[in-house]
Amino acid sequence: MRPTPGRTCLGLAAAVTLAAALPAFGPAVSTVADDPPALEYSSSGSGPAAAEFNRVMPQRAVQALLLDIARAPRDRAYVDAALQGTDVTAEHLEAIGVVRRADSAYRLAFSLLTAEDRALIRAAAEREGKLLAGHVLAHRQAIETLITDAKLPAGDWKAAAFFLVGCVSLDWDGLNLVEERKYLARGGKGEFIPSAWQPVPPDEVRRLYWGSHNYHDTLAVTTFGDHAAVPRVGLPDLFWGMTLAAPGEVQARARRAAEGLVRRETTRVMLALRDGPKDLAGLAASAGVEQQPLKDMLALLASLDYVAESAGRYEARITVLDERDRGMVRQVRQLGRQAMQRWADERHAALASELDVLTPRKYGVPLSHSFYWVWHYIFGIANRELVGAGLFADPYDPGRRFQGFLPAVYSLNVVQGRF
Repeated sequence: MRPTPGRTCLGLAAAVTLAAALPAFGPAVSTVADDPPALEYSSSGSGPAAAEFNRVMPQRAVQALLLDIARAPRDRAYVDAALQGTDVTAEHLEAIGVVRRADSAYRLAFSLLTAEDRALIRAAAEREGKLLAGHVLAHRQAIETLITDAKLPAGDWKAAAFFLVGCVSLDWDGLNLVEERKYLARGGKGEFIPSAWQPVPPDEVRRLYWGSHNYHDTLAVTTFGDHAAVPRVGLPDLFWGMTLAAPGEVQARARRAAEGLVRRETTRVMLALRDGPKDLAGLAASAGVEQQPLKDMLALLASLDYVAESAGRYEARITVLDERDRGMVRQVRQLGRQAMQRWADERHAALASELDVLTPRKYGVPLSHSFYWVWHYIFGIANRELVGAGLFADPYDPGRRFQGFLPAVYSLNVVQGRF
C-alpha cells in the first residue's frame, strides 16, 4: 500500500491513505475482538454507505449471511431469518451495496473473496509473480549499480533494494499502475466500493512480502514485509499496541504524543547519519537534539538494530534516504515500472479471463473490485522470488534479531512523484 500523512497497513487493524506518489486507498480492516471473524473487510470511497458498512459488517450474523449468499442466492425468508435478532435488514444490505435483489432472491453485489477464491488467486499469482520477478531481474545489474553507487550508510544495498523495488515500486507504484490502467477500481467522491474476504492462516502468507506499515509526514518511517511477522518490532509499529496506565481517552492522546515525539526525533537522528558515523556531540548538533535525550533515543534505536555504536561513534544499520538520493530512487522506480508494464502488457488479459471463475465475477462484480488482492498476491510472490534470487536481503535471515520485515527512514519527497 501507499503513503500519505498518517499510518497504513495491509490486513491489520487500520489503514489510512497516503500521499501523492502512492495511490490513496487500501484495506482498512476491521474485525471483532473475540473469536476469529468469518470475514475481514475494507472499503474505498466515502459517504453514508461507508459509515453504515462499518457499522453492520462486524456483526457475525451479517458475515455468515453474506458467505451463504456468496454460495447461492437466498430468498427473503432466508435473509430475514438469518438477520433475526440483529438491527440489520435486507434493505440495509442493499443500501450499502453488498447484496442486490433479482428474481425474488438476494445475490452478492460486492467483492467477497472466499477461501477458495483466495486459493485460486494464489495459484495464478504463483505463476504471474514469478514472471514479474523475471522482468525485474532483467534489470538486476542496473539496480545494483544505482544503489551501490549511492553509498548508503548501512552499506546493505540488498536491504535498500527490498525497500525501493519491493515496497516503493512493486507495492506503491504498482498499485498506481494497475489503477491507472483500470485494472483496479477505487472509490472516489460519490462512489463507495466495499470488499470482504475470508482470512487465511498466517503461515499461508508467510514470505509473501506485500505489506508496508507507515507513518508519513515530511520525514517518514516504514517497515515492509509479510504479515506473518507479528508483532513487527520497528517504527511505527512499536507504539501501535502500547498501553498506558490512564483512562482510554487520555491513553490514546498520550500514546499519540509519545509516538510523534519519538518518530520525529528518530527520523532526524537517522537522517543525520546519512553522511556516515558520528559521535554523540556531532550527532546532537546535526540532528538538533540535546545530548541527554539523544542518549535515550540512541539506546532505543540500538535495541531495534537501527543503529550500532563502536568506539563512541554511531552508524546507521538500516536504509536511510535523503534528498541527495532522489535521482537514484527515481531511476530504480523507473526500472521497476518497466518490469510491471511489461507484465501488464503481456499477462493481464489472460489472467483476467482465468479469474472469471471467482465468486464475485459469477455475480457480475467487476474484477477491478477484487484486483487489490490479486495484485498483492502477484507482487508479494515476486518479492519472495527476488529474495530467493539474491536481489533483495532476506527478512528471515537467521542473523536478524527481528524477522519478517525490514525498516527504512527517509524524506518523503524522495519516494514521491508520479511518472
